[in-house]
Amino acid sequence: MSSKIYSVLIGGKAGEGVKKAAQIIANMAAKHGQYTFQSDDYQSLIKGGHNFSLLSIGNERIYNTYEKADLIISFDLRSVQRHLEDMAEHALHFCNEGDSGYPHVIPLPLVALMKEHYEGASNMMLSAVAIFAALSGITQACMQETIKTEFKRSQQENLAYACAIYAIIKERYPQPQLILTPAANPPAKIHSGNEMIALGAYASGLDFYYGYPMTPASSILHYLAKMRDSHKVYAIHAESELAAVNMAIGSAFAGRRSAVGSSGGGFALMQEGISLAGMVEAPLLCILSSRPGPATGVSTYTGQEDLHFALNQGHGEFARIVASPDCFERAFTLAAELLDLAWQCQSPAILLTEKFLSGSMLNVDLPVEDIHPFPQEETESTTPYQRYSITESGISPLRYPGADNCDEDDVIKWNSNEHLESGVRTDEASAIVAMRDKRNRKYELIAGATKRYQRVAKYGQGETIVFAYGSTALELREAQKHLPFLLVVPIYLEPFPFEELEEYKNVEVIVVEHASQPSFASFLIQKLNVKVKANILRYDGRHFHTEELIQKLREAIDA
Repeated sequence: MSSKIYSVLIGGKAGEGVKKAAQIIANMAAKHGQYTFQSDDYQSLIKGGHNFSLLSIGNERIYNTYEKADLIISFDLRSVQRHLEDMAEHALHFCNEGDSGYPHVIPLPLVALMKEHYEGASNMMLSAVAIFAALSGITQACMQETIKTEFKRSQQENLAYACAIYAIIKERYPQPQLILTPAANPPAKIHSGNEMIALGAYASGLDFYYGYPMTPASSILHYLAKMRDSHKVYAIHAESELAAVNMAIGSAFAGRRSAVGSSGGGFALMQEGISLAGMVEAPLLCILSSRPGPATGVSTYTGQEDLHFALNQGHGEFARIVASPDCFERAFTLAAELLDLAWQCQSPAILLTEKFLSGSMLNVDLPVEDIHPFPQEETESTTPYQRYSITESGISPLRYPGADNCDEDDVIKWNSNEHLESGVRTDEASAIVAMRDKRNRKYELIAGATKRYQRVAKYGQGETIVFAYGSTALELREAQKHLPFLLVVPIYLEPFPFEELEEYKNVEVIVVEHASQPSFASFLIQKLNVKVKANILRYDGRHFHTEELIQKLREAIDA
C-alpha cells in the first residue's frame, strides 16, 4: 500500500535544538510504522545563524528528502522568511505569534507558554514535537513517553509545555492532518551514516579509532567514545591529524585493528602518515568524509571534490584501496570489508564518503548477516624473522611485540626508509627494485581480494544510463520512483572493477556528482571511455532535493 510522503521542516537558530527536534519526531514516526529520512542544514556556529532540519516520512523506504514541506515549524522570524517558498500546497507553517504577519503562516504562543511553564532554561524544540504529534494522530500519552525517554531533566516543565502546545493544535485540528499509513515492518532504530561506518568497523574487529574533530567526520569519534564501555573500542582524540594517523599506525604495529578519520583539510595533514603506512605496509582503515574545499571551504556542507585526492592519497607508489558507500547499509558492510582488506593485504584502505551520508539519518537495520570476516592467513615466516620477506604474493609475515605473538629472538622492525627484508635501511639499487617489486605484487592480490565483495551496484532499469558514486546514489534512487533509468554505481574505485563495468565501454551515459568540475566523469572516461551525454553538477554544498534532481534528469534526457 502506498501513501503520501510527508516532509517536515524545522528551522531556528543554532542552539535551539532544531536537529534534536527532528530526531525525536523521526523516532516517533518510526515507532508508528514509518520510514524516515532526515538531513540537516547548519552553519558553523554554536549559537545564532540559521539552521534547519528536513525530515521526509512515509510507509516505503525513503532515500532522500523532498524540498516542499507539508509541515514547517519556525522558531524565529528568519526561519519564517527563509522557508516561505518551501511550503507545499496546503502546507501548515507554524511560528511564534511575534513572528507572524505572512500569509498562510499560523501564529502560536510558543514563547509565552515557555515563560509560563519554565522558571529557568526552556526547551523550544518540544513545541515542534508536540505540533507534529498532534497533527499526525499520535496520542498525548505516547508523546509524553517519548519526552520522558529523551529528556531526563526538567521533566515536569517539559511535559507541561508540550501538552499545552498539543492541546492548542488538537483544538484547532481535531482530525489528523498528516495521515500516517503504517508500513509492514520498518526498522525501528535510527542511525546516521557515520554511525553505520563506526558499527561496521566494530563488526570487523576495530580496536582503536583516532581522530582530531573535523566536520563531517567528527561524529564517528564522538559516537565511538560514547559506545566505549559497551563496544570496547577506544576512541582517542589526538592533538592533531598527523598525531592521529601516526598513533593509528603504532596501534597496528602492536597488532591492534585501528582506523582514522577526517575531512579534506585534516586528511591532507594525514597524507604523510598514509604514505608511511604504504612504506611500512601497515594495515590501516582511513575514513575520508569530504566537504567542499579548498582549505576550510564550506565546513558544514557536502561535496565530492576529493575523488582524485583519495585515489592518489600519499606520495610515492604503493597499493591503495579506495571505495565509497552508496547507501547506509553499504556504509556498514564496506567499513568492515575495508578493515579486513587492509589486514589481509597490509595496505591502507580508504573509505570515501560525504557529509550527506555521514550526517543524514534514517531508520535502518544493521546488515550483520552480510558481514563475513576474512580469516587471517598465516604467512610463512623465515628464521630469523624478517618483517619484509620477499614473497610471491607481496605479503610478508606480520608479527607483533608480545610473548604471544612472536619469539623472544624476533626483531620486529618497521622502517619508513626503503629497506631490506630485515627492515634495515638500504640505498642499494638492486634491493630497492626487489622491495618495490614485492610491494607492487599487491596490486594483483588486492584486485583479486576485492572480487569477493560487491564492487558495483545497479538499480532500476531503462534506456537511460546514469552513473554516480557515493551518497549521490541515494538522491538518484529516490528520483527513480518518479523517472525510469538504470543507475550504475561503482562502489570500489581503486582497484577499478573493469569486469563488472566492461559492458559500458563507449556507451552514452549521464553522470551526476557534487563538484564544479566533472571529476567523476573524467575518471569514467579514462577507465571506460564512456560517452558523457550530460554532466549534472551541484557544488553549492547542498544535496539535490528529489524534485530538483528529477527536473535536471528530464532536461538531460530530452537534450
